[in-house]
Amino acid sequence: MSKFQIAMMLALLAALCWAGNQVMGRFVRDTIPPIGLTFWRWTMCATLLTPFALPKLLKEWPIVRRNWKLLFGLGLLGSAMFQAMVYIGLHTTTAINGLLLNSTGPVFTLFIAMIVLKEKATLRQFIGIAVSFCGVAWLVLRGDLGSLGALQFTVGDIWIVGAMFVWGLYSVLLRFRPSGLSDLTLVYIVALVAAFMLSPLMVWEVSRGQVVPLNMQGILAVGYVAVFASIVAFLSFNAAVARIGPTKAVTFLHFIPVFGTILAIVFLGERLASYHLTGFAVVMVGVYLATMGKTNAPDA
Repeated sequence: MSKFQIAMMLALLAALCWAGNQVMGRFVRDTIPPIGLTFWRWTMCATLLTPFALPKLLKEWPIVRRNWKLLFGLGLLGSAMFQAMVYIGLHTTTAINGLLLNSTGPVFTLFIAMIVLKEKATLRQFIGIAVSFCGVAWLVLRGDLGSLGALQFTVGDIWIVGAMFVWGLYSVLLRFRPSGLSDLTLVYIVALVAAFMLSPLMVWEVSRGQVVPLNMQGILAVGYVAVFASIVAFLSFNAAVARIGPTKAVTFLHFIPVFGTILAIVFLGERLASYHLTGFAVVMVGVYLATMGKTNAPDA
């Protein structure tokens, strides 16, 4: 397999895991507080990784020490801020709004990469992102453009838009990842940073009587987001960015609502409709246009 094909598979795996995270976040929004879910997600992630990642961290400590500001920033943006903001947004916005606004991530990433990395985006990239966004819109609007006028926006939408901007910053900063730092060490560090930074907010949330319940739902929710949405997804996405750059890798995140729809059909018994197939096809065309064209991204 080529470098691009491997990166594509990794980015799609991350999108699949994060699609499940979106479904989970909406499902438990009335029973599990957002900061608590994010804190225990990264605490469990760091705990599970410790036996495997700690030896690598000690070995790579000189690299970590020289680049601690960058690594702290990645943990703060990609783990602590981004996911907490998404969970907060999902408490007050609708599923349709969340999916639509989630799809603005590639746009933010593209413009931030143009400013920070001096990447010269092509017209084909802009068209591809626009086409794939239309596919997402068609999918979440269930093929009924008339329902667009019925959308109502809330403060939760502002949180999710802010989260997409934060994710764009994280994706671009990944290009400055120091040579010699393993994927496992990077994910371990961002998990530790997130747990540390979120701990005061989690204590504040608990003081207000909002706690993660120690029942089957709470355990399964934290377990899923810790293993799949954190370890598997972040390892996959970080590796994809290292191979093809942030603007191409993040475009595959338009498959999150596609995979989310498939998961709903498989696990929630929803029926496959013609608008699903149309939306899937348009998203695939858009992603192809945005990722297969020549770019001026620096080599990883």
